[in-house]
Amino acid sequence: MEPFRHHVYVCTQEKPEGIPSCSSSNSSKVLQALEREVLAQGLDDDVQITTCGCMGLCDDRPVIIVYPEGVWYHKVQEQDAAEIVASHLANGRAVSRLVWIDLAAMKSQAIDHRNKYRESLKNRAQPQPCSSKA
Repeated sequence: MEPFRHHVYVCTQEKPEGIPSCSSSNSSKVLQALEREVLAQGLDDDVQITTCGCMGLCDDRPVIIVYPEGVWYHKVQEQDAAEIVASHLANGRAVSRLVWIDLAAMKSQAIDHRNKYRESLKNRAQPQPCSSKA
């Protein structure tokens, strides 16, 4: 059982240049907007908002997940915060236009992103040849 009615996780993971990340799509602004709305709507004692690392769905960023329901939101923008808070967090109705329900696509994208990220790390770890001029 959760100590709060809702627990919202907002991905704020930063990644190397060229690798998609929620932070590169202004997830910090989404986080701040959610915090403002939760306070404005008097839900501060009922909703815990937490930053988190990569959830592997970076091509549809920013991504947030709301528990205890386990509702995944994707392509969330700062201006969506008021609707998410009023509809979902205050009244228990998920914002359907932002909900990600295609589980097969989510899993496929997460695996693809994981593999690309690991490959980029592997390539960065390999020593680069030195060039010397004679």
